[in-house]
Amino acid sequence: MDLSLFDYQFSKDLIAQHPLPRREDSRMMVLDRMEKRWVHKTFSDLPSFLRAGDVLVLNDALADLVEVDGKPVPALPPYIKRKRAADFTEEDFQRYRTVYGAVPGSKAAPTAGFHFSEGMLERLRVMGVETRFVTLHVDYDTYKPIRSQNVLDHPMHGEAFEILPETAEAVQKAKKEGRRVIAVGTTSVRALESGANTRFAPTGDTKLFITPGYRFKIVDAMLTNFHRPRSTVLVMVSAFTGRELTLSAYAEAIHERYRLFSYGDCMLII
Repeated sequence: MDLSLFDYQFSKDLIAQHPLPRREDSRMMVLDRMEKRWVHKTFSDLPSFLRAGDVLVLNDALADLVEVDGKPVPALPPYIKRKRAADFTEEDFQRYRTVYGAVPGSKAAPTAGFHFSEGMLERLRVMGVETRFVTLHVDYDTYKPIRSQNVLDHPMHGEAFEILPETAEAVQKAKKEGRRVIAVGTTSVRALESGANTRFAPTGDTKLFITPGYRFKIVDAMLTNFHRPRSTVLVMVSAFTGRELTLSAYAEAIHERYRLFSYGDCMLII
């Protein structure tokens, strides 16, 4: 499986350097895997694509601060240009995290969750969407670029995860009853699919690398940001959606000037 199959071109000015003023204002491409089509919405439209009984699973990991110029600052990825401690803003401290983050220990934040406000979570609860949490501590596996020409030769070093018993119970009950499990972010996908492979042991260390051909056991839909070319997370999305459809959707997003990566816009894949 050649790495070049997961490459695409984009203008660097599409890399979001700052979040939007309001979390819910991000654009959201809704991609239908069966119909092989998409529509352009905003994240505030999310409730119209969910329904009562859906189980929404979020990663409650928090990214640890890192030291720059002797000062603790958020662990922003290198494509967000903050070279000196003075370059970091209060906005970074407030927005490079989810509103529900609770468990420190990650090297980076689970960025798909950035779009959720407390108000959005409450709207979903009121309409009958079940909200459950997993913890996957984002480490090098999530953001380390693939260097091997054959994707399958890429080494995975392992990330710690925890699935609370109430989350495991809710997810398994939903699957038995034919209700959807919707993962927020590739880290939640990885935790859930790893849990399924370990009969939902409460804690573990996963080296799962999801590539095209993988049969998803738990996840029925996914909310995710746009990912860098030649990355393990883009490979995962391609496994879920189909490589050609994924890259076609990315080409459309780039044409429509969606904001990319951690502080950028999102995609709901159903």
